[in-house]
Amino acid sequence: MTWRAALAVVALSAAAAGAAAPPSLSDEDLRRVDHGATVVQRRAVDGYPWPEVITYRRSAAAPVAIMAVYADFAAQSSWVPELVESRVLAREAANVFRVFYEYEVAGPNERYTVVVRLARDGDTWHARWTFVTARYARRLEGSLRALPRGEGSLLVYASLVDPGTLGVTLGTPDSVARRLAGTTEALATRTERLLAGDPRRLAALVEQLTAATDR
Repeated sequence: MTWRAALAVVALSAAAAGAAAPPSLSDEDLRRVDHGATVVQRRAVDGYPWPEVITYRRSAAAPVAIMAVYADFAAQSSWVPELVESRVLAREAANVFRVFYEYEVAGPNERYTVVVRLARDGDTWHARWTFVTARYARRLEGSLRALPRGEGSLLVYASLVDPGTLGVTLGTPDSVARRLAGTTEALATRTERLLAGDPRRLAALVEQLTAATDR
């Protein structure tokens, strides 16, 4: 696939399917998202001391482009706030990656490893990660969905943290929400900048993503 063909996939995905029904958004929240706001929600989860945080944001980029930028794991530290390092430790399947992260926190930096699985359902793209090990956290899990919304996409980013006995080092539920909102906004911005300024790079990332998931 040439970079022009890959970029055409981005454009077609953005136009396809119209507006998917956003999960768990009120009409007012949906209006806010469509006007450029990042909406943050929290919900209690049985067995977890901290609530799950979910962020919603609209992007002008197509879902496949959003997920392609996210799936460039080694580059995440160049645009994710407070992320010091990100690297793939192993590729466990074509669409499954074991990824190491290091984040700035109050004490020595948090370091953790998760397994990330990429998938798609039509024009909706999914990433889900499960916990392997961490310096502080007892458990971590989360997901990213990028689904069609008009000519662009809706990002739905979720994070669930069990801080364990050293939770003060990881911050608070408020700091988790702040960090996730910042990451959501940074992902949308990074993708849109590539779409406008470096379409060859974005097309190459799209090609890598589709090759990993079309098996």
